[in-house]
Amino acid sequence: MKKFILGFGLFMIVLISIANFFKDDIIYSYNAYVIKTKYSNTTKNDYFLEDNFSYVDNYSDLNIKSKIDLTNYIYYALNTGTSYIERYADKSYTSYIEELNNLTEGEGLSTIVSILNDFVHPFNSSKNIYITYGKNNPISLEITKVYSDEEIDEINKVVDKVIAENIKSNMTASDKIKVIHDYIIDNTKYDQLKYKNIEDDTYKSNTAYGVLLQGYGTCSGYADAMAIFLNRLGIVNFKISNKEHIWNLVYIDGSWKHLDLTWDDPISKTNLNRNLYFLIDYETLTKLNDGIHYFNQYIYPEGLN
Repeated sequence: MKKFILGFGLFMIVLISIANFFKDDIIYSYNAYVIKTKYSNTTKNDYFLEDNFSYVDNYSDLNIKSKIDLTNYIYYALNTGTSYIERYADKSYTSYIEELNNLTEGEGLSTIVSILNDFVHPFNSSKNIYITYGKNNPISLEITKVYSDEEIDEINKVVDKVIAENIKSNMTASDKIKVIHDYIIDNTKYDQLKYKNIEDDTYKSNTAYGVLLQGYGTCSGYADAMAIFLNRLGIVNFKISNKEHIWNLVYIDGSWKHLDLTWDDPISKTNLNRNLYFLIDYETLTKLNDGIHYFNQYIYPEGLN
């Protein structure tokens, strides 16, 4: 982008010298031209989700006009599966640099990316995002994905096989989810080393690859694996999380239900109830009073149903 702007440098200087009092209008007109001709054709991949949830909405407009637009722009970029995207701050959005500075300080960006990952297909989730911005420059996002193309291919082969061998057309949605729930639990062990924060890269247990290909998982791996199956089965869902834990929220039979494979997977002889967190409502969840299934009700209001 820098080279592109520099290539027009002389042209821009001439324009500004001729009509200096139209400077802002010229800059924004030029930016709009760049957007319309080069950056408006963002392609959505096969894992784009049409479902809009309470906290996020796909914002695909060319100009960003507010902090809400900014958040939804990042969500939209993740949801499309793109690795690079650019948009411009609208002329009316005068606080965008300050708000972007606040967003990128400390763990602000990693926190918002973590939250937004909950609402996109796991294959489109991001390991990290680099944001580039500045006065009169585009707000660009460079996205590094959690899953490689090779990992996605291997996971999809497992998903295809499991569905072909176990899912019947006359099953209810609940029956289908139970089959997948039991398959993942039966074929996965909880990665105790990761749980104890021991540095160990033997298994990619925090991803669906670790769960479905290597047989080891942590909560994020269990949740991703379940979400991949749910999306393949056409069942609306997203993940719900806090700083300690992550699980699935599923829309079934007209209401939202909590689904936690991690806590349904028995890791000792005293924990043998495999259905305690299978499609339960919020009231049931709170009665369990386990101290781990809390969540931000502003971000995840569906979880209160």
